[in-house]
Amino acid sequence: MLDTIAKIVVIVLGVHVVAKFAFFTLPYRRRRAALDKQYGDKPSATASSDVVLMIFTVTIAVLLLCRGVEPVSFLGGLWIGATLIQLYFHGFRRPVPEHRSAPPRTSPLKEMSYAIQDAPWRPWPQVLTLIVLVGYGLIDLIR
Repeated sequence: MLDTIAKIVVIVLGVHVVAKFAFFTLPYRRRRAALDKQYGDKPSATASSDVVLMIFTVTIAVLLLCRGVEPVSFLGGLWIGATLIQLYFHGFRRPVPEHRSAPPRTSPLKEMSYAIQDAPWRPWPQVLTLIVLVGYGLIDLIR
């Protein structure tokens, strides 16, 4: 039973990872309007949802660990995921044009959010790698 629950959860999460990138296919104006609405004049838009997401993440990790995992695969996967997100953020090292930058009251997180919306496909190698790895995992799980 635990194995089935874990399998369903990770399939849903895998689809979610890939589907999140669909937002970047929207025109810049729509993405920017959504960002402006979410942030308003605050430096952060995710303070509450970050707590919920952290609890959800720990819960899923506990589920997977209780189910039993291969330590090499688990630790390798953590390293790959952490490195991909680090390299993804490094892809936004170019300054954002003034007319597309984060409006005041800013924070590093808010500035990064606006930089991502300015050029969401800039770190395409990391996005492509993530999509291929998740796709491989999903196909392997479904087989």
